[in-house]
Amino acid sequence: MSKTADRVKLAEAILALVEKQRAESGDEHLGTDIVEFLIEAQFHDLETEILQNPGAIEPWLVRRRRNEN
Repeated sequence: MSKTADRVKLAEAILALVEKQRAESGDEHLGTDIVEFLIEAQFHDLETEILQNPGAIEPWLVRRRRNEN
């Protein structure tokens, strides 16, 4: 299994824990920063993997700009 696939499984488990804690606490905003971080990390991993080996989609690739605050 690739590193990206391992990270996706880990992120899925973390998100499940966040959802469980949200349900138990009744706070729908609990763990928002964690969720946002995981989503950004997943985009970054996928973007890196695609850019390293774009295959047939290479002519259509456009780099996603990050919001650097």
